[in-house]
Amino acid sequence: MGRCHVLVVGGPEVKFSEVVRDPVHGLVRLEEADMAFVDSIPFQRLRHISQLGLTNRVYPGACHSRFEHALGTMEVTTRLLEEMKSRLGMDALLGLLALPVTEDAYEGLLRVSRLVALLHDLGHPPFSHVTEHLLPGGMHEELSLAILDHPDLLRAFDAREDDLLPSVREVMDPARSDLLPHLRFIRSLVSGEFGSDRMDYLLRDAHHVGVEYGTFDLPRIQHTLLPVETEEGVKLGIERGGLLAAEGLQWARFSMFTQVYFHRTRRILDLHLVDFLTQTLEGRRYPEEPEEYLRWDDLRVHQMLIEADMDTAHPAHGSARKIIRRQQHRPLKEVIEGHDIEEVAERLAFRVNEIRANEPDKDPMADVVSPPPDLSKGGDLPVVIENGEVRRLSELSSLVGRLRVKPHGRIYCATC
Repeated sequence: MGRCHVLVVGGPEVKFSEVVRDPVHGLVRLEEADMAFVDSIPFQRLRHISQLGLTNRVYPGACHSRFEHALGTMEVTTRLLEEMKSRLGMDALLGLLALPVTEDAYEGLLRVSRLVALLHDLGHPPFSHVTEHLLPGGMHEELSLAILDHPDLLRAFDAREDDLLPSVREVMDPARSDLLPHLRFIRSLVSGEFGSDRMDYLLRDAHHVGVEYGTFDLPRIQHTLLPVETEEGVKLGIERGGLLAAEGLQWARFSMFTQVYFHRTRRILDLHLVDFLTQTLEGRRYPEEPEEYLRWDDLRVHQMLIEADMDTAHPAHGSARKIIRRQQHRPLKEVIEGHDIEEVAERLAFRVNEIRANEPDKDPMADVVSPPPDLSKGGDLPVVIENGEVRRLSELSSLVGRLRVKPHGRIYCATC
């Protein structure tokens, strides 16, 4: 695909006319033109897409949604850019991004960043990441991009005095790598290893789950982030003064994965939900057409679960009952470890076959805990040290880049 020379186009001065109260960030600020996006069908659907799937069956407070996360991500994005402009000066900030040094250019940069943050999760399926592999393309990012063509959103873009849609499309397109410097920076600002998306979900998840693991020093990170020129182009980086806070963010993410996202009860509920949907969805997948896909949310799936639980003839009755009536499989005490995921899967399969042969009533299910590949990748964050040299965070930190979750898995049984 050829490079598309899309420039940020400025518009009227950014004026926040609306505020939304938020339990994590206090107030989320909105422009009047933002309301058309917030009120759109695709965005309102996010009210009924849980942030953490069935985690509220383990942590009752985890009932928050992608709706509030998207608003929070937009607010964090705004604060990061405002702080960079205040600390570095508009001339330096825009110069690093190869943009004209004008107020219009800054406000265009801010608006594109805010809209990317607001709309980045439009494509999430019911119960979020739990059922993501049932998407036709396997990635919610691709659906988020396709949903930008929804009539409500096109009208919202058309009603603006600026032309931001091309820039928003480019940043949100996972297939695009040939981005202009300011668009590459926006992508890292929102979706990077230390982006606003991650900052918001860690703080928000920890708040609603009721744990301290996900907290970190956001104000310090906010005060030390900046655009940095790297071999891969301009990316989000940090001053050395933010090193400890950056380590804190990485530790927070590591802790949330090991203590919350990988919780054994949440994991088996995920397996039961996927089993249910695999037996229920036509073609074992969500619809591919965006308009039809947008009709799917947690409420619809939950109603299907209730109906299947009450209907003993339903093909997915067993899976539904395990979720609705909390009759989920229970974990065996043993945790199977290995050098890699393949070894763990092989050992689990052997053990499952052994149980099925000797104790078939136990109906064993295997779960391989596969940490995300980037769980320790934050060590790539560019750090600007005192002499202006750029180093990687992993070179300066004794912690970051060394966090590892050993590949492991569990077996769950109907009777233990």
